[in-house]
Amino acid sequence: MTDIRKPVQRPDSETQDAMRRMIHAHLMDATARGSRAAGCTGMSFVMIGMTIWAGELAELDPRSLSKMLDALSVIYDPAANATQKARAEKRRRAAVDKLFAALDLEMNETQGNA
Repeated sequence: MTDIRKPVQRPDSETQDAMRRMIHAHLMDATARGSRAAGCTGMSFVMIGMTIWAGELAELDPRSLSKMLDALSVIYDPAANATQKARAEKRRRAAVDKLFAALDLEMNETQGNA
């Protein structure tokens, strides 16, 4: 198993696009296999997965999760203008950074005796 405690990567746009395509392919495969195994539609499988994912992130930092989801709602709102979406992206990134920090603390082994 790979070590999930990797540094946060900030790749360039081309690398991000390639990663998105690769991750999307894996998610589509997992959705097809998972929905077959669960006997549900792909949409149901994804919605259940998103609920589980949100619950996991809420255990780390519920406020940052809330801020991230709020920002995503603006980013994907067709009525939001470019300025609103740019501000939302900044809020999303800040919330994600806090979630990564919370995960780092959660996975960090206790050391010392202070």
